[in-house]
Amino acid sequence: MFTTYLKYFFLYIITAKNRQRLLILAVVGLFISAFALIVLQSTMGGLQNKLMERSKSVIGRATIVFKTNMADPRLAELETILKREQLFYTREYEMEVLLRYQTYITHVTVHGIDQNSFLPPFLVKERHFEAMIPMELAYKVGVAPPEVLQLISPSHVDNLLGEIPRSQSIKIDKTFSSDVPEIDSSQLWVRLPLIQNLIQARNLNRIRIYSKTDFALLAKKLPPWVIFKTWEDENRTLVWALNLESSVMVFLFAAMSLLVSLCISSGLLIFFNKIKTDLSSFWILGASLEKINQSTKYFLHLMSLVSILSGVFGGLIFLWFFDHYAPEIMPDVFVDRKIPILITGKGLAVSFFVPYLISSLFITFALSQFRREHNLLDHVRSIS
Repeated sequence: MFTTYLKYFFLYIITAKNRQRLLILAVVGLFISAFALIVLQSTMGGLQNKLMERSKSVIGRATIVFKTNMADPRLAELETILKREQLFYTREYEMEVLLRYQTYITHVTVHGIDQNSFLPPFLVKERHFEAMIPMELAYKVGVAPPEVLQLISPSHVDNLLGEIPRSQSIKIDKTFSSDVPEIDSSQLWVRLPLIQNLIQARNLNRIRIYSKTDFALLAKKLPPWVIFKTWEDENRTLVWALNLESSVMVFLFAAMSLLVSLCISSGLLIFFNKIKTDLSSFWILGASLEKINQSTKYFLHLMSLVSILSGVFGGLIFLWFFDHYAPEIMPDVFVDRKIPILITGKGLAVSFFVPYLISSLFITFALSQFRREHNLLDHVRSIS
């Protein structure tokens, strides 16, 4: 019986002379809502993921900070845990210093990195270097390899004719670009002995982890004399801004789905008014009111389901073609010349459930209004 009702409703909407075009437009609107949601979430998610991955490839996915400066003998316990987890990590001493070149002085964060252990990807080609400087910082200072810079540490002084800040001269070996502006403008990488010579101690103060792992589980295994921070913990403001951007986008398209569903509700009320005579005929021929109501409800939900699934599937096809054949459309000032694509399970779920739940709500409302305002028996009597 449901197949008969399904065929009747479908043919009426598509081929009837007095078919309700507003309902057809609403169905197309649901298709566009699902299509736009999956496309925009995937493209924006790709851009956000690229930004985070570039930053993580430079400063690591997590950082273990020592509560006190620690020498090598005490490091063995911590490194045993990290090696057991098969993690790639760097040993370094990080500090804030003043960088001086000729008469120019600026504040930088310097990373004294141990070159005898794992090196992050952007330093791997230059395993033996004295100093690596980002291109943006080099341009700001006005220096180029192989010139010499001076690092000045106001927190470390020598008591010679008064308190004189310690300084260390370094030669720039090469420039590089991490494509992360906040890193390229204020951070510098040098070999660890240079920093240890500046502070006059063979100490380390942090370890950076570059491997993917379950950081919540790892944090429970670490000794109590360290502070563990993930990349997300150290960049809470950026993570919050990216989440807000995604939430606002979903909200805007949920509002669009809401407007489309209002059209569905209006179209259904007009549609029911046109077919109430046919529904009365089904009832006279022996179909129960419950069967008629259930079949109508199932058809309308199926119509929304097919429209939204078609939108999601069409969006995935579009993204595949866009990812494989789209040209570089972004200007030269952007790092990503070609828009990256990132399809996630969450994005698929949002693209399906947001328009479907909203449309289901308005379909239920339209059905309840029709049942409340129209009685098939009264309609038959009025015709008689």
